[in-house]
Amino acid sequence: MSLTAIGLAALLSSPAAVKAVPWPPIAVAREVSPSVVGIVNLQGSPDGPLIARGSGSGLIVRSDGYIVTNDHVVSGASRLKVLLQGGKTYSGQLVGEDPLTDLAVVRIPAHGLRAAPLTRHNPEVGEMAIAIGNPMGLGFARTVTVGVVSGIDRSLGQGYAQRAYGLIQTDAAINPGNSGGPLCDADGEVIGINSVKISSIGFESMGFAIPSQVVSPVVDALIAHGRVPRPWLGISASDAPAVQLGGKTRTGVALTAVNAGGPAAQAGLMPHDVILALNGRPIANLAELYRELAKFAPGNVVRIALARQGQVLERPVRLQALPDHLGLPG
Repeated sequence: MSLTAIGLAALLSSPAAVKAVPWPPIAVAREVSPSVVGIVNLQGSPDGPLIARGSGSGLIVRSDGYIVTNDHVVSGASRLKVLLQGGKTYSGQLVGEDPLTDLAVVRIPAHGLRAAPLTRHNPEVGEMAIAIGNPMGLGFARTVTVGVVSGIDRSLGQGYAQRAYGLIQTDAAINPGNSGGPLCDADGEVIGINSVKISSIGFESMGFAIPSQVVSPVVDALIAHGRVPRPWLGISASDAPAVQLGGKTRTGVALTAVNAGGPAAQAGLMPHDVILALNGRPIANLAELYRELAKFAPGNVVRIALARQGQVLERPVRLQALPDHLGLPG
């Protein structure tokens, strides 16, 4: 029986039973907190010694020392210090970073750790959300805040960061230092990794987490390769104005440029073409194209339907790996 079901059963029973069964956040804190770590980013100073430039949170995802956190927590570090529950401290090795999803993996030389697996559960708007992390530094380690899932499939920023994941929005308090810590549901399943909050004047309780379905493959790729291989189409594009085709109005993605020698160019795509579908799935805008492309790997062949001078054509395109020097795939 899930923690939620147990809590509901307790509420329907005697007052003594209510006291005996913890409110879900209590049980979640007991279950997940041992897997939450503090991470200190140490960097060189002009005088020579390493100094702490910032700190954040991380989540143990494998018992042999692998920890997921945010890329912005570890970026630029000369050395990483990782603190476990109970006070034990390790020097952390950066396994790999993925700035485009703001994720990174760190490893410490330890075994038999308590790991918190990432769930495949799709959160629903309105369900309980529980954040655990280290706001304002390690003096407030494993702070627990409670709210709800305020929204799903949210996007912030541009490029691959917009297309690679639909963020989970929550009103559970997420503050500086919470970055890299888990967002859990009422059953203690990790549904996301906390990443960012909106701190502009006039906005309150708008935090965002990267969903676990996105985190898992990125973590696997970073552990295996130290980087995340991504597909590249080799285009520059924008949302297209509606086009008339066969008496029907269609929307899509207009190509503004095609990279010479890239996959799209090799397949015969040209500037001013309008992409309408990918593998039979209609593409209405650039965000949808990004989302669909992210499902494929370099070397995969995809079928692109496009509009050109009033005609609908289809071209097979073999995707290439995103070149390292490019910041945003397309």
